[in-house]
Amino acid sequence: MRYLFSLLVLVSWITIGCTGKKNVPKPPKEIKTAMDLIRYSSHLHDPKGNWDQFQSSVHFNTLLWTKDGTTKASSSSIGFDLPNRTFMTRDTSMGLQLDGLVTPDTCYVKADQELNTEQEEKLARRMGCESVEFYRDYYSFLIGLPMKLNDTQAIVNDTILERVYAGKSYDVVQVRYEPLDKQPIWYFYFDKEDHSYQLCKFTSREDENKGGEYIIYNQPVKIQGIQLYKQQVWLYNTPTLDTLAVDDLQFSSLKQ
Repeated sequence: MRYLFSLLVLVSWITIGCTGKKNVPKPPKEIKTAMDLIRYSSHLHDPKGNWDQFQSSVHFNTLLWTKDGTTKASSSSIGFDLPNRTFMTRDTSMGLQLDGLVTPDTCYVKADQELNTEQEEKLARRMGCESVEFYRDYYSFLIGLPMKLNDTQAIVNDTILERVYAGKSYDVVQVRYEPLDKQPIWYFYFDKEDHSYQLCKFTSREDENKGGEYIIYNQPVKIQGIQLYKQQVWLYNTPTLDTLAVDDLQFSSLKQ
């Protein structure tokens, strides 16, 4: 979670978007607009509308590239219980176990041991309830794509664009979020043949090729009837596409 500063802009408009009711987007017979593509891909990934009922623990093994070219490994865990609007997080980066919980009625963070003054101050800065709510919104968005693009906050450019990444041509949907003068512009890449969601990037508002990062989704896996991905590779949006981080995800039952 150490590189979350890259997406601080995310949480001003992302919501967890769970109503407790299944929302199954009907796949269009023809794909003519960007919303057609989003609905088709959402149905491909989640044909029975199971995302709103998603319940899973997710363990992250992260490899982060530092500015001097070395790498640093870390791990963390989160838990989604969307029908009950509950989110859990576990962080061990401070050298102790910190558990956070957000429900419709409460939010708390607790440590597995007594804290000294320095640890309490660090905890207040890093892992308060606002941070747990940040993680909830942040990870529900990143893990729940492309279904999350059906949220009403997305301002979708209705024209399907074409972009090339790593020599492959993709159908691309451009999405913006309020406030338009502060948020980056997002580009979501879909396979031209089966319309599956593959990668995205967020960029500066002035130049699509400057600022921001790519997020490459690898290793598709079926979880509770939904096609998700077990790996997210983060690259800087530069000509050299330098690696920022790699997240390897492990999904398991909340009861484990």
